[in-house]
Amino acid sequence: MSAPPIDRAVPGLDAYLEEVEARLEQAVGRYPGLVADAGSEALSGGKRLRPLLVFLAAPIDRPPTVAAAVSIELVHMATLVHDDLIDGASLRHGRPPVWSAHGDQAAVTTGDYLFARAFAELATTGDVGAAAILAEAAVALSRGEALQRRQAYDPDTTIESYLERCALKTGKLFEAACKLAGGSGEFGLALGIAFQIADDILDCTGDAADTGKIPGTDLREGTPTLPLLLAAREDDVVRAALAGGPLEGALVRVAATSALEQSRKTALDYARRASEALDGTVRREELEALTHAAVDRTR
Repeated sequence: MSAPPIDRAVPGLDAYLEEVEARLEQAVGRYPGLVADAGSEALSGGKRLRPLLVFLAAPIDRPPTVAAAVSIELVHMATLVHDDLIDGASLRHGRPPVWSAHGDQAAVTTGDYLFARAFAELATTGDVGAAAILAEAAVALSRGEALQRRQAYDPDTTIESYLERCALKTGKLFEAACKLAGGSGEFGLALGIAFQIADDILDCTGDAADTGKIPGTDLREGTPTLPLLLAAREDDVVRAALAGGPLEGALVRVAATSALEQSRKTALDYARRASEALDGTVRREELEALTHAAVDRTR
């Protein structure tokens, strides 16, 4: 999903996304300096999928707020900055991440700054309920990261526990985007899980030139994703690698199992669940397009 797979003729969409982009720049640049510069770098190259959700999920009688879209995107970017530091990631959107370019402390501070600016943007609306929705999502992100740490290098992680992590780390922010718009949180949660499963498949099969990330990161970090867990059940070499053993040849062996196809079927199932939550939704066609694009993508 290199760009939102939506017909840009949707009335108001182009103008809305342009305003979101301008507000993002203003929000991050509010306090000039190294952290603002690093935050601006982190924002470049993003898909802006969550702001798109805010726009599309809004009821016809309730125009989507730019502040909601900006706050959601800032929280998302803040988590990526921190995740890259924790994981020691060498690429993000094909570029060095903040920690690599500016140092560990700068990455910590930049992530914190983006979180703060997110809630500052939402505060301008005076909507206490919206702030509660975003706060709940931010807590879920932290819980998901803690769960991932506990699951590290454990090939016996259950599929249920993996899916819980997907919901916390990805699904809850998609859910928040829809709820802030006044749309279906159920759709957002299911879409987010489908999106994360597809992301985990891409980590096994993707090309760095397309994804902007080095393939096999999850296996090297011992992160038990669905394709790796399923492959570990069929192949002892993959199981040993996921547990922290030798990595040589393990990623190739994942592709030789049924794990990738099984994982894709699970992602499609969550995409179907998302579509089923769209009864009566105004922009059903565009939102259904997102469910397909979440699974069928190269980045």
